Amino acid sequence: MSKILFIVSFIFIAHTKWPHQNDTIEMITKSIEAANTKEIAKYLNSSVILSILEDENVYSKTQSEMILKNFFIKYPPVQVKLKHTGSSPEGMQYAICVYKTSNATYRLFFYMKQSGNSSLINELRVEQEK
Repeated sequence: MSKILFIVSFIFIAHTKWPHQNDTIEMITKSIEAANTKEIAKYLNSSVILSILEDENVYSKTQSEMILKNFFIKYPPVQVKLKHTGSSPEGMQYAICVYKTSNATYRLFFYMKQSGNSSLINELRVEQEK
């Protein structure tokens, strides 16, 4: 009986938790495609690892928003397509996107950690598509 209760509980928790995280990932992806740094900032952790092309460092939420804004100005998105989502064994959610500009295609990754009832971006990477 306890096995059945465990399985039912697991299914209920998984069903209620995963759709919310997918909604968050979709909202972030749409905000990236719109180059909406104000909306993206709502999902940034207090400190974020940013790796944009060749520059990598840890920045505050405010600094990260400004760096992303400058990136969007320099490389405005034409299309952002969500390619893959998943989670690590440590519980971090991630998403891989194709980020297209008028001149080039990039791969954009973001990793999120659970913080209370929400998932926040802990790391964001932009790499040249190979």
